[in-house]
Amino acid sequence: MRYATNATRPMLAGLALTALLAGCSPGGGGAQADRAALKLDPNGCPDLGGTYAFSAPAEGGVSFEGSIFESLPVGNGGTIPAGQIGGLSIQRSAHGGYTLRFFVNDDRVMQHLKVIHEYEKPRYREWYHLLSDTAKSAYIERNGQRAYDEHLARLGPTAEIVRELKPGVAMSCRDGWVEIPRAYRKPLRLTLAVDGAIVGEAPELDTVGVSVWCGDGCAEIPVPVGKHTGRLRWPRNDGLRPWHPEHMRGRYVFLRPLDEIEAETRARDQAQRAADARRYRTAEDIRADLLAMAPPGTEIERVEVAEGKVHIQYSAPKAQMDVLLDTIAAAAAGAADAPRQVERGGRSSDMSRRYVRFVLTDSPLVLREVPGRVADTGATAGSPAAASVPTQVATLYAAPEETPAGMASPDELRRRISALMPAGCRVTQVRGSGDRVIVHGEAERMACISDTLRAIASTQGNAGFGPELESVEQRDNGYRFRVMLGRSALTRP
Repeated sequence: MRYATNATRPMLAGLALTALLAGCSPGGGGAQADRAALKLDPNGCPDLGGTYAFSAPAEGGVSFEGSIFESLPVGNGGTIPAGQIGGLSIQRSAHGGYTLRFFVNDDRVMQHLKVIHEYEKPRYREWYHLLSDTAKSAYIERNGQRAYDEHLARLGPTAEIVRELKPGVAMSCRDGWVEIPRAYRKPLRLTLAVDGAIVGEAPELDTVGVSVWCGDGCAEIPVPVGKHTGRLRWPRNDGLRPWHPEHMRGRYVFLRPLDEIEAETRARDQAQRAADARRYRTAEDIRADLLAMAPPGTEIERVEVAEGKVHIQYSAPKAQMDVLLDTIAAAAAGAADAPRQVERGGRSSDMSRRYVRFVLTDSPLVLREVPGRVADTGATAGSPAAASVPTQVATLYAAPEETPAGMASPDELRRRISALMPAGCRVTQVRGSGDRVIVHGEAERMACISDTLRAIASTQGNAGFGPELESVEQRDNGYRFRVMLGRSALTRP
């Protein structure tokens, strides 16, 4: 059981005396109205009809605990505490009781509207569109103004809570006062004041908190030390009314239905993905070309086609951090071709490496429609040696072909290795890497790559650095591969 706390009895007594001398009750409610103003019915109940500024009592006032005012039920088993009610309209009922209409504070109503917007999307969508002049007029023409208002209220946030007080059940009357039962306490009494406000009073206990041991901590038990009369006052205010969306126009714009925004976003994203698919090569093809261009030790970590751009990230040894980036930038015909939004960084897990991320938008490396300057780099179209589009792109972006000192020239190595390759395989590039040679090639079948490795190994016997397959990337029309060669009879001048 909880009690209203007030341990300062002398102060209360002083305040009460001052208020009484001023002709008002201690709660500031004023004296009870005369019988003519009270308009008592046969049960002795006053006419409390009107609209009032409702407020929960402060500490030392009337306690709402255990009464109908403590919290007000709403749908789905929820409640709204008295502190979130801003107004109260009262009407006499035909059965001798009262109809109470509680106006929920605007802030609480808007919070509820936000919940509906986010979690009850169809409900919010219907409510939102009913606010438009066209939908409103059509609904009223079909069903009438009252049906429109009721339907809009059902769809919208809780702005008003209605409670019925019936004689002998939730109230009784005596001497022009309405008595409202409270659990564990004497009733709360309400009446009409001379100035038209509603005033109330109820006997309350003064308590002090006594700490007790509760095992894992301390708690306080309120101990009664005295009594006082708690009071409340609800001033009359006929200008108050429940929240309504029409009242918000001019100072608030309601959010559009979330499901409509989501549908538009999905459609826009789908259109962007379709446009990207028409404009750009696949991420797998771009990744394969990046690997073919990158020096050994480079890892392609991300290739993503999204939002009209191709997002790329790779990592490389610190000394070679910018090799791939510079290769792409050097072949750019202009700013549109070049890497954009370049970022560099490192990771604490491996300080010997760095990552580079950037985007490409108009680079031949990523475009499906290869620019003329790239297509012209290959052999004549239709000739037996005509290069594929990926090969043309890789050729444009590749670093100059060169081999380490003491090895045959790139052209000579290309000739020797091509002679060892079976049909279906071809060399696309020869590059040096330290004291090794990296041979890039294309193959129609995986078996062709295996046969090439065996043929190269057969030229070296047991001496020298044997061929090492460094990578294989599957493509729509075959495979891209890289083979590393050391110094041997095959690579000597």
